[in-house]
Amino acid sequence: MLDDRLQAVADFVPPASSVADIGTDHAYLAIELYKANNDRLVIAADLNEGPCQAARRTIADAGLNGEIEVRQGDGLAALKPGEVETVCIAGMGGKLEADILAAQPQVVEQLKCLVLQPQNGFEYLRQWLYDHKWHIEDETLAKVDGRVYQIIRAVPGETAPLTEPELILGPVLIKKRPLLFKDHVENNLEQLEKIRQGLKKGGEQTRGKLAETEARIKLLEGYLK
Repeated sequence: MLDDRLQAVADFVPPASSVADIGTDHAYLAIELYKANNDRLVIAADLNEGPCQAARRTIADAGLNGEIEVRQGDGLAALKPGEVETVCIAGMGGKLEADILAAQPQVVEQLKCLVLQPQNGFEYLRQWLYDHKWHIEDETLAKVDGRVYQIIRAVPGETAPLTEPELILGPVLIKKRPLLFKDHVENNLEQLEKIRQGLKKGGEQTRGKLAETEARIKLLEGYLK
């Protein structure tokens, strides 16, 4: 059984879509995706041999040997162009997730859906999606052990430029204001406050960055009203 974070990722994958779980670790997500539709192709991929071995063990324990293919490879290099319709990347930094996508444009250009769960670097990832003509179709939040996670589903398509709050908090999340939205905003403010306290110790050198951070704090505080 998946925790709320990975279940939210699984729920965002189109029901009939072939799918690859990149950075699969123990293949828990890949197994859930296969169980949800055992007619589709499910690939579990990871950079290192250790996680691939762990994934194979988990798949075997689930009685699914031969049903889910485990591949060792660097990001989307483990895939052939057009092989799957959806790619999931969960539990990595937003910049790393964007870099993984950018490294294999020939694979990305044939995908129909991206399901992404960044740990940080949300602005960078959303800007990358916008810059590369991916439209953020839906977003949701999940809370595990007190931490709120953002899950993004993107599809090919152009969209209007994202504002600063949309890049940080998510354009769909701002519109939908789901149950965890206040927690989501507060989590972002907590991180910014830590940055602000650090910059205050920097003196003249960090004055510009401090002013920028304080302006951002004020901007996000408006979303708590």
